[in-house]
Amino acid sequence: MLRGSALSALFVLVIAVAGCGSSSSTSTQSSSSATSAAQKSAKPSVLRTEPAPLPAGTPPAPAGLAQTGGYDTYELCHGNCAGHVPASLRRPLHLARRGGSKSCSVSAGETPVSIAGGSRLTAQRFVGSHWMAAHVTWHAAVGYHGPILIRGRRLGGAGVVGFGEGHEPYDELQLLDSGRGEATMSGGGRAWLSLTRVQHPGCYAYQVDGTDFSRVIVFRVRA
Repeated sequence: MLRGSALSALFVLVIAVAGCGSSSSTSTQSSSSATSAAQKSAKPSVLRTEPAPLPAGTPPAPAGLAQTGGYDTYELCHGNCAGHVPASLRRPLHLARRGGSKSCSVSAGETPVSIAGGSRLTAQRFVGSHWMAAHVTWHAAVGYHGPILIRGRRLGGAGVVGFGEGHEPYDELQLLDSGRGEATMSGGGRAWLSLTRVQHPGCYAYQVDGTDFSRVIVFRVRA
């Protein structure tokens, strides 16, 4: 899995040594005092790494999940990663509260966005974490180039769906550009390698929203 970024800093300290002379001693001492006072009063520069503000109306993340920061929250995002999905994609969740461990009618989704390889997922538990993770490849048909918002929850019981590699998963998956290392899809289109995170095996559902569609995909997670 690809993850993270490295930050580096280079600090350069320049020390100037001036010569001493009887005619310039007073002015040199005065200049050194002024420089020392300026250095003490100067405020150190601050490297700002805070994420961009969330759009107004963005709901808080469910308990146990981290707030999605936009397109750049997707670990394999590249190209135009700035910004967030349009507010128009944040439609109310219409995931049916049905389906349990004994009855789970899975579906891989339909165009323009679907799951490659089907919706029966095998999840493994992260070391030192109470979250399980399953690999999911999302595929957008060649004719759709817009943004995608993916959310989810458990059906027939309490349980949330998270995304990503973090110790605390994100509450949404916001997609725009394709991810690096995406699988080759027959017929073209865009693809994203991702991780779906759940705490227990069972029956779950995604809600996938685009500019002109809203789809529900039911999936089962097995350990």
